[in-house]
Amino acid sequence: MSYDVLEKQIKALPEEYLEDVSQYVQLLFYKAKVLKQKEPPQSSPIKLGLGKGLFKIPDDIHFGDNDILEDFEEYV
Repeated sequence: MSYDVLEKQIKALPEEYLEDVSQYVQLLFYKAKVLKQKEPPQSSPIKLGLGKGLFKIPDDIHFGDNDILEDFEEYV
Protein backbone atom coordinates (compact mmCIF):
# COMPACT_ATOMS: atom_id res chain seq x y z
CA MET A 1 0.00 0.00 0.00
CA SER A 2 1.37 3.40 -0.92
CA TYR A 3 1.46 6.46 1.32
CA ASP A 4 -0.98 8.24 -1.00
CA VAL A 5 -3.59 5.51 -0.61
CA LEU A 6 -3.08 5.41 3.14
CA GLU A 7 -3.35 9.18 3.37
CA LYS A 8 -6.63 9.13 1.41
CA GLN A 9 -8.02 6.45 3.71
CA ILE A 10 -7.07 8.43 6.80
CA LYS A 11 -8.63 11.57 5.37
CA ALA A 12 -11.84 9.63 4.67
CA LEU A 13 -12.15 8.56 8.31
CA PRO A 14 -14.49 10.47 10.60
CA GLU A 15 -12.56 12.90 12.77
CA GLU A 16 -13.46 11.04 15.96
CA TYR A 17 -11.19 8.16 14.87
CA LEU A 18 -8.07 10.25 14.29
CA GLU A 19 -6.94 9.88 17.91
CA ASP A 20 -7.13 6.07 17.51
CA VAL A 21 -5.04 6.26 14.34
CA SER A 22 -2.49 8.44 16.11
CA GLN A 23 -2.23 6.02 19.04
CA TYR A 24 -1.81 3.07 16.68
CA VAL A 25 0.95 4.87 14.77
CA GLN A 26 2.72 5.57 18.07
CA LEU A 27 2.44 1.86 18.94
CA LEU A 28 3.98 0.94 15.59
CA PHE A 29 6.88 3.34 16.21
CA TYR A 30 7.45 1.73 19.60
CA LYS A 31 7.36 -1.79 18.12
CA ALA A 32 9.78 -0.78 15.37
CA LYS A 33 12.17 0.66 17.96
CA VAL A 34 12.03 -2.48 20.09
CA LEU A 35 12.49 -4.80 17.11
CA LYS A 36 15.55 -2.81 15.97
CA GLN A 37 17.32 -3.75 19.17
CA LYS A 38 19.07 -6.92 18.13
CA GLU A 39 20.48 -7.81 21.52
CA PRO A 40 18.16 -8.40 24.45
CA PRO A 41 18.86 -6.26 27.48
CA GLN A 42 21.62 -7.77 29.58
CA SER A 43 20.48 -8.91 32.99
CA SER A 44 22.83 -9.71 35.78
CA PRO A 45 23.41 -13.42 36.34
CA ILE A 46 21.53 -15.03 39.20
CA LYS A 47 23.64 -15.22 42.31
CA LEU A 48 23.06 -18.36 44.32
CA GLY A 49 23.05 -18.28 48.08
CA LEU A 50 21.65 -14.79 48.58
CA GLY A 51 19.37 -16.05 51.38
CA LYS A 52 22.05 -18.00 53.19
CA GLY A 53 21.87 -17.36 56.91
CA LEU A 54 18.57 -15.49 56.70
CA PHE A 55 16.41 -18.47 57.63
CA LYS A 56 16.79 -20.89 60.52
CA ILE A 57 15.85 -24.46 59.70
CA PRO A 58 14.78 -26.42 62.78
CA ASP A 59 16.64 -29.62 63.61
CA ASP A 60 13.36 -31.59 63.69
CA ILE A 61 12.15 -30.38 60.30
CA HIS A 62 11.13 -33.89 59.26
CA PHE A 63 9.20 -34.61 62.48
CA GLY A 64 5.81 -36.05 61.58
CA ASP A 65 6.65 -37.01 58.00
CA ASN A 66 5.66 -40.62 58.64
CA ASP A 67 2.27 -39.54 60.01
CA ILE A 68 1.65 -37.44 56.93
CA LEU A 69 2.65 -40.32 54.64
CA GLU A 70 0.22 -42.61 56.46
CA ASP A 71 -2.60 -40.09 56.05
CA PHE A 72 -1.99 -39.78 52.31
CA GLU A 73 -0.99 -43.39 51.66
CA GLU A 74 -4.04 -44.11 49.51
CA TYR A 75 -3.21 -41.19 47.21
CA VAL A 76 0.47 -42.00 46.69
